[in-house]
Amino acid sequence: MCHHLNGRLLMAFSILLLSLPAGSSHAQTANRHISLDNGKRATELRCPAKAPAGQRRVAPAEALEPPDAEELDQIGALLDTMRRHSPRLDEPGLIPRRIAIWGDSHLAAGSFSAELRRVLGAQGSVPRPSYLPLTMGRAGVNLPLRGFCMDGWKSELAYSSRTERLATGIGMNALQGEPGAYLWLDLRNAAGDAEIESVDLFFNASSAASAVVSADGGPEARVVLDADNAFGRVRISGNAGSVSVLKLRAQSALTLHAVKLNYREPPVAVLDTFAIPGATMRAWQQLDAVFFARYFDQSSYDMVMLEFGTNEGNARPFDAQAYAQMLDAGLRQFRLVFPTARCVLIAPGDRGTLLPKSRKKGARAGAADSSGLSANLLRFSAIHEKIFQLQQQAGSRHGCLAWSMQNAMGGPGSAYRWMLADPPLMARDLIHFTPPGYQRLAQELADALGWKSGLPPLPGAPSSEAR
Repeated sequence: MCHHLNGRLLMAFSILLLSLPAGSSHAQTANRHISLDNGKRATELRCPAKAPAGQRRVAPAEALEPPDAEELDQIGALLDTMRRHSPRLDEPGLIPRRIAIWGDSHLAAGSFSAELRRVLGAQGSVPRPSYLPLTMGRAGVNLPLRGFCMDGWKSELAYSSRTERLATGIGMNALQGEPGAYLWLDLRNAAGDAEIESVDLFFNASSAASAVVSADGGPEARVVLDADNAFGRVRISGNAGSVSVLKLRAQSALTLHAVKLNYREPPVAVLDTFAIPGATMRAWQQLDAVFFARYFDQSSYDMVMLEFGTNEGNARPFDAQAYAQMLDAGLRQFRLVFPTARCVLIAPGDRGTLLPKSRKKGARAGAADSSGLSANLLRFSAIHEKIFQLQQQAGSRHGCLAWSMQNAMGGPGSAYRWMLADPPLMARDLIHFTPPGYQRLAQELADALGWKSGLPPLPGAPSSEAR
């Protein structure tokens, strides 16, 4: 991750404290300006050494494995071929320029969004991220960020919070730091070029909060952080035209909510992904919609996708009525934030069941066991079918289209076929997908939305004529 900027970089960085009243779509005039010279180059980001964390003792789990061919044959999972069941959702040519997706671990992995970027780029507009959610450092989260270092923060997750009307961050979480907590961000692109003109840092802090910031190796500047009704916004920019490496260290208790990227050349298209493993639609139910709307204006996004359902379907027992009520409440909140955006609900993919390795071979076969085995191996398939139906119903009430990853895979039982595909499209946990699997699903969604005109298919992908 080594990069050198040509010539001696002399920079003055201005920190503009902005306020954004509720319901307003524009930031007001800055009321503070701090300048400092930077006489160093932005070099490779190297994180400070940290003391190793102590290992926690975890009770060993029962050894599980996917069902074998004999068991799958009993439920007919090996009889059907992989075929597509993605009805057209939108007319070809209605390609949005500004898209946001909130979701769970399927989106957090990054492969799905990366393939959507490839598809949209092939249509002539390569989307770029406009926000960085503060989910870096969480297991299973891959952000379009060249590098980062952090320590001293803990997350407050909206989907698991007991607080109603939660003032949460744009990624449905907030980073809470004590004095000394630091966050360093390498904002250069994958090629190592500086393309960010300034960043807006969103935070929540008490009247006495402060932090020190620096850029590209320059001296630190102390900034007093004042929030308006828990909503604070600081702009950090450089008079040389770019910011490469931004470093922040909290001097007092501080809560960070998001980083907005302001490019030297504004992107013609935007695709932002906000996803956390374990997340559910409950996050939308818990948040303060008036507070959350302050991140956006009417031009922020013309399409929003909500990809949830896998974690809700994991509840034992699954309560369809409770899920429908939570989904409806979350979508009401969503429409308060985005009243006019085109909306797509993405229902979960098919899911399989792992079986104990200790099961006896003699109990695997036989007509007497076939019914119970089928119900077990297809248990999540039935739940995910129901979740899609409920998303269709709720979507119709709130102006949202609904699309099923499970149907795109081929329906109930397809998790097993995707796991056995060559190359495998599903991970052996029978919940998540491999990178090729996520790419395939992104292609299916893009096709359903009419975004794939003239785009060569992935190797091995079924043609549109096979639908």
